Amino acid sequence: MKKINSKQAITLVEIMIGAAIFLMLTGAVYKLFFAEVKNIRIALEHIGINESARQFFALFGNDVRNANWVDYPVPTNKETVPSLLPIKEGTVCVLRRQEMDFLVKPPAQGFLKEETIEYFLKKASDGTSDLFRRTKKATDGPSSEGAVKKICDGIDQLLIFTTNRKPINVKSFSSALPFKSLITHEPYALNGNGPYLLHVYATFVRTGNETDTDKKIAHQMKTCFNIRGKLNGVIP
Repeated sequence: MKKINSKQAITLVEIMIGAAIFLMLTGAVYKLFFAEVKNIRIALEHIGINESARQFFALFGNDVRNANWVDYPVPTNKETVPSLLPIKEGTVCVLRRQEMDFLVKPPAQGFLKEETIEYFLKKASDGTSDLFRRTKKATDGPSSEGAVKKICDGIDQLLIFTTNRKPINVKSFSSALPFKSLITHEPYALNGNGPYLLHVYATFVRTGNETDTDKKIAHQMKTCFNIRGKLNGVIP
């Protein structure tokens, strides 16, 4: 008897079905891979933004606490704060402080040295702003640019302001205590304003291409710092 061959060839339909399944699996793996790469990139950018924000607030807070004067910004009324616009380029804050030079014997000239600290923004190519810190001593001369250091990048909006102190409360005389608290100020803890309290509103975003539609706000921070420095008056 003649044996019948039971083997069957692969048809074109089966090849097309197999190719379609393979392409679907490859596309799914491709999509998952690049989605994970994008998530890792965003996570790394957020880590960088966290580090930038930490460096800015740590350094700026230390400068404010050691400052003796705030040259800029000038105090504004508390009622006008909502109308203030954030700065994207230019000077945002100027501080001055005094330092003692213990190599010079008081009351000789030069015992007290003055230093100016300026924070300013520069536009970056991706539409965000970079923050810089410039320090300049009184002995540097008017033509000196001082020492400039980049603090952080990825700033979308930055607003630093001080407010005028809340008006004093004139209290009426009391028959029992006629001289108690005739004129009093509201404490800083209650009204949160005053020329020695610097408020900071900062918005950080992920840096990158200006046309990136996925650029989202990473951090929005609001805080304040109190100037604790005092004038170093020296009596010979």
